[in-house]
Amino acid sequence: MRVNVLFFASLKEDLGCAEIELQLSELASRADLFDCLTNELGSARVAPLFAENVSIAINQSIEKGEFTLQSGDEVAFLPPITGG
Repeated sequence: MRVNVLFFASLKEDLGCAEIELQLSELASRADLFDCLTNELGSARVAPLFAENVSIAINQSIEKGEFTLQSGDEVAFLPPITGG
């Protein structure tokens, strides 16, 4: 199955891309997603995604724990929101 992964703000800069399409196995888990991202982009580039303060949204809904992906899902990695 295919999922579209988006990276925003500083994460986009850290990874060097705004979006990537991944091929995952059916009903892929959070761990499967991170494994695939690491294989595609390298562990050094994806390291910022593992930060505790990075949020993950699946189809525009923030997910706090484990999740299962389905074909066509949109996954967005969101850095912490800051302001002044």
